Amino acid sequence: MQQQIPMLGTKETALLRDDYPSIEYLEAGNTASWLQERQDQLLVRARDERNGMNLAKFITLATALTGAVCYATSPLAPIGAVVASVGYLWSIVQDLNDTHQFAPIPFIRGDFFSFLSAMGDSAARDEYNAHFNELADLMLHLEPMEKYEFAMLKQCSHVVCEYLNAVEPGKRFYAYRWLLDWFIQLRGQFPTREQLSGHLAQVSVDPRVNYQQVTAIQEATKPQNLGIPEARFAKLPTPVPQTTQTSAQQIHSNEAYPLLNSESLGADASHTLTNTDISTYTTKPQVQYDLIGHIAKKVTNMLWVGVPGSGKGITISNAIDAIKRLHPDIHIFYIDPKGDEKETGYFKGRVDTFKRAKILEMSPVEAVKWVKECFTEFQNIPGSKLIILDEGTAVCSKFKNTKGEIGWLKDKIISYCSCGDSSGWHFWIVVQNPHTDDLGISGGL
Repeated sequence: MQQQIPMLGTKETALLRDDYPSIEYLEAGNTASWLQERQDQLLVRARDERNGMNLAKFITLATALTGAVCYATSPLAPIGAVVASVGYLWSIVQDLNDTHQFAPIPFIRGDFFSFLSAMGDSAARDEYNAHFNELADLMLHLEPMEKYEFAMLKQCSHVVCEYLNAVEPGKRFYAYRWLLDWFIQLRGQFPTREQLSGHLAQVSVDPRVNYQQVTAIQEATKPQNLGIPEARFAKLPTPVPQTTQTSAQQIHSNEAYPLLNSESLGADASHTLTNTDISTYTTKPQVQYDLIGHIAKKVTNMLWVGVPGSGKGITISNAIDAIKRLHPDIHIFYIDPKGDEKETGYFKGRVDTFKRAKILEMSPVEAVKWVKECFTEFQNIPGSKLIILDEGTAVCSKFKNTKGEIGWLKDKIISYCSCGDSSGWHFWIVVQNPHTDDLGISGGL
């Protein structure tokens, strides 16, 4: 008999894996939806934890006050008040340990002392409400690892998705945990793809994954055929020029029976049949839309949106060629924060100024400094000019991770989009999804 292979996991790690959305969906290639589900799960969990903590404070505080007031009505009231007071203090200490904020009053947002200092002054109160981050306050109620995990998913889910899509099935969950660990150690940065590939080369496929379910998920998520039948086309007979004058009766007879010939009608009727012209429908000539020509005709501000591999780079390079033909005096300034050497041919020799760096390997402070220097150099260029910022989502993530810097980038985007046209300054930003909130601007802008 074949010896049974023992399980790799333990009871504790089994519970850990059950805590995640179904890992089989991740291994089956549904990476983006799995990451979004995990992010939503952490958000709901943080909200439930905060609501539970506030409810515990409210019940224990109310019970303690009731017992203290009603001590004369029953000898058990003081005992209940003491027990409730202990529970109230325990909930405050536990909340202080989780969030590092002293919040003795239930449902009061943020630190209690900051709240008190802001209540006496309307200006201070407005500033307190303006700077209060509801999402960050929610995240304080998560476990330490979960806090970092939510931050990684919120700011860098597109990067994590690209990493995991390049990993073979059976190793994706391991790669996800490995990336999270390095995200914490590197303080918001990721190792290179080469480092991930080199490490995974030493990792075997996870035996705990149910690969039958993985196959079933892959089959279920394939594009479905809606069952619409294919169009069928009839071949029309070739029209023959009419050589003799026919009567109305003969024409009607030929239209009703176009396939009859002289043999089917008999020899006597052959001399009465004549061929008639058949009118054919001629379609209008198809008009091809020249997207590149439309973009190059009048240079303006643009938001380019496309998932990785959709062809943004090759389309932009064609647009640059067309712009240079129609507007040879415009200075094209290209910022490439990804630094992928394989895409050099898209822009080298086409743009006037080409700035390249791998901000994925840079700290947020270094990345922000480099982008600012690029914008300063662009502004010093005289005449009509176009600046193209690639990987806008990743750049904005670096600015968000640097305290107080996202406002600078938002101001630049608003200034270029609102006032740049009149000065001959034009701005293109290239992103991977249409959610402009990640850029710090509104959808309308």
